[in-house]
Amino acid sequence: MTITRLDYLAANGTNGMNQRIFMADGHGLSVKGKPGAVEFEEVYLAESLDAPDTDGWQQQDDMELWLTTGDQPDNGHLFYDVPVAVVRLLIDEHGGEDTGQDPIA
Repeated sequence: MTITRLDYLAANGTNGMNQRIFMADGHGLSVKGKPGAVEFEEVYLAESLDAPDTDGWQQQDDMELWLTTGDQPDNGHLFYDVPVAVVRLLIDEHGGEDTGQDPIA
């Protein structure tokens, strides 16, 4: 069984940092969470990537993103408390993870 980067980060946490995940279609996102979490504390969707209109993506905070980084809402979106399962669905909708990334890096 191949361990994906998402699986690795969900199981081992992100050491308090945002960790990138690239998808097969070229889009990317980053996640931040604790080891063994069923949801990520933060999920940042990069520019041109929209969250599905489904449960799990309700806590969007583009104002915090603008205050802390100066990024405008059209440069990406920040979400809080996003279940790992809905992040997995989003990645699957974009062709899965890019096979060129190291799951552990």
